[in-house]
Amino acid sequence: MISEAIRRLDDSYTRRLTEEMIKIPSVVGEEAELAEYIRQELERLGMQTTEHMVKPNRPNIYGKLEMGEGKRLNFNGHTDTVPVVAGWDTDPFTPVQKGDKLHGLGSCDMKAGIACTLNMVRAIVDSGAEFKGELSVSAVIDEEAMGEGAKAMLETEYGNVDACVLAEPYPADESKPVPLGIVGKLLYDIHVHGVAAHGFRPEDGVNAVEDAGRILANLHRLELKTHPKFDKGNYSTLKIEGGYDVYSVLVPAYCRFEVNRLIVPGETVDGAIEDMEKLIESLNLESRVDVKIKPPMYESYEMNPEEPILKLFHEIYTEVMGVEPLYQYSKSITDANTLAGIGGIPCLHLGPKRGDTHKANEYVPLSWLPPVSEMYTRVALSYLNQ
Repeated sequence: MISEAIRRLDDSYTRRLTEEMIKIPSVVGEEAELAEYIRQELERLGMQTTEHMVKPNRPNIYGKLEMGEGKRLNFNGHTDTVPVVAGWDTDPFTPVQKGDKLHGLGSCDMKAGIACTLNMVRAIVDSGAEFKGELSVSAVIDEEAMGEGAKAMLETEYGNVDACVLAEPYPADESKPVPLGIVGKLLYDIHVHGVAAHGFRPEDGVNAVEDAGRILANLHRLELKTHPKFDKGNYSTLKIEGGYDVYSVLVPAYCRFEVNRLIVPGETVDGAIEDMEKLIESLNLESRVDVKIKPPMYESYEMNPEEPILKLFHEIYTEVMGVEPLYQYSKSITDANTLAGIGGIPCLHLGPKRGDTHKANEYVPLSWLPPVSEMYTRVALSYLNQ
């Protein structure tokens, strides 16, 4: 059964779909055309599809095949890409091959992974392979921004699957080991309120910009908790704004800044707010400071290595690739922070080797498409026939 499905895999189909999807611009916020392309392809393959309008003209797409009672396995991809950055040598929306590299925006992150998923579905359908339960595909919006697509997916029946395979570019080698857990993140939104005064007599006021600077200069004193597998989270100041809009010799009465903080399992949002408030209190500032958070926020999560989807993957990867997969506890963000961190769905990251993602001249190594398609097929049929 599995061998016949493997025989039906078509690498030219995977490449064609990858190239066609590269030609469809789907920068975050503009996913509708690509979503419709995927919906049509899922229907052509015989899947029952659903369009879920998460935001105006920004739909999630779901497709499923059902064969009686059994487990429910979902293959997930995100339809959005990052914006075009400077430095491209070619048109980002025209697929260009250079050696083993197929260049194009979203080629690796993650249109090739979606194409491998569709190749898997096609092979299973064409082979007539049987399984127990439900095989589904989800193509969600907004992963590169606020993660609204994955959050919306949790509100549907697809939020109750038994496991999820994310077609992210994680080849399970030294370049990108498979995550057994991922840190969370929050965004501090700090508002510093001082007192305005003439800039020639600063002693008459309270300089909010200078007090904000004192906080920023002491961020290294934040009490970041240590986790045995993740070590510590970290922080990074992303934005600061304060002072005049039009030149004026005026002590600024207000300043606002944002600090990104990664959190490890065991840390909470409330605890992180308390950490910042404790630090600010220790500085004895004259300004009044409000500590808030703003979107996006992601939950950390940690998975049991004995999860059935991970054990099965380990065996299949070793058989197909000839080496054992590598694992990590990752400082990154994917939709698994939502699907696993909030939804409690065991998640496997597996996709073609990454090539300059989020950079100019992004590419996917074509030699990785066949083994990924094969591993997806083996994982799907083995998991749903356990």
